[in-house]
Amino acid sequence: MPIHMDISAINRLVVIVARGQVTAEEIAENTRKLVEANVPGYAKIIDTTGSTSDLSREQVEKVAALLRGDPQDRTRGPVAFVVNPDRKGFADAFASVTKGERPIQLFRSLRAARTWLLDGRAGATVPGSAVHNGIKVWE
Repeated sequence: MPIHMDISAINRLVVIVARGQVTAEEIAENTRKLVEANVPGYAKIIDTTGSTSDLSREQVEKVAALLRGDPQDRTRGPVAFVVNPDRKGFADAFASVTKGERPIQLFRSLRAARTWLLDGRAGATVPGSAVHNGIKVWE
């Protein structure tokens, strides 16, 4: 499977790495696993630099709707996408569809994405970010 997901409860972090051609079905399956893991407040790093997908905007909106879950639950951790700047794809569409719902940024490197989360620039008071109530939760 071209999508690998690692959930670290102690770090309140989900890392997802996609490689190769990723199908809508594979993204939907990974989304279901993410919802089942019940980690909406965790920070997420999603590396799409080595992958491509042909999802339509409508399909991306369905993924976003699945991840939103309960409309009363506003606990959504920041998302740092690591992208190939030479091509548009899922990350760009997802950021557009979910704009304003949570801190979300696109980065060219894993280091920049981690720095954004660790320095609290992703939203220091957002549950699931690296800083919570002024205390670094993980490094």
